[in-house]
Amino acid sequence: MKDIVKVQVPFFSNDPEELVLVYSKNRKNLVQQPLSDAARKQMGEDLKAFFEAEFRNGRWLLGQRVTQRDW
Repeated sequence: MKDIVKVQVPFFSNDPEELVLVYSKNRKNLVQQPLSDAARKQMGEDLKAFFEAEFRNGRWLLGQRVTQRDW
C-alpha cells in the first residue's frame, strides 16, 4: 500500500552516509535512511519534499515526488 511521506535533508551533517529523515503523516514509520540518486534528483536543492512511497523491510521505497502537503 502506498503512502505519502515527507523527506527531510539535514541542514548540516558530518555523517558520511548522508542519511535523510523519512516518515508518513503523524510520524508513522519514522526512519533515517540513505536517499537514492533518483529521489535526490527529484528533490533538487530542496531540503524537504513529499513522495509516494511504500514501507518495506524497515525502510521507505520512494517513488514519484508529489505536491507539497501542510504537515
